[in-house]
Amino acid sequence: MIQLFIELTNQIYWVGYAQELAKSNPMLFQFEFNEFLNSYNN
Repeated sequence: MIQLFIELTNQIYWVGYAQELAKSNPMLFQFEFNEFLNSYNN
């Protein structure tokens, strides 16, 4: 699922967005990833 999240954010924002966010703001990255997971699990 993490790969799908990375691919989605690459399409929505820019290539490397998820990786940059994970380094610069890990808590926000985790929040956005959890929101992504929740949207597909419900």
